Amino acid sequence: MQKHYDKISDAGAEVLAISTDDLRGAESIVAKAGPDFPVLYSSKNNDVPVSYNVFDLFGDGLASASVFIIDKNGNIAYENIGENYRHQVSGDEVLEALTDL
Repeated sequence: MQKHYDKISDAGAEVLAISTDDLRGAESIVAKAGPDFPVLYSSKNNDVPVSYNVFDLFGDGLASASVFIIDKNGNIAYENIGENYRHQVSGDEVLEALTDL
């Protein structure tokens, strides 16, 4: 997402990452990557990934890599939920979805 962040922002959208990873080690990875968007950690409270039905889909106790675009009315306008533990949504896919809205 970082690579496409400027284009996503120019489309009027904001990126927020939510991670169910334990903070040990995750903060240093984020610090090295230096994303321009916030990374929120929910390892102690999985309510958000559970509410989006993306938690523990593969029995690993983690949220699946997924993307949701929430419109200005608070409705889910687009979703792409991880198909397996390696699944990643590309920034190009997000830009295309934003263009289609």
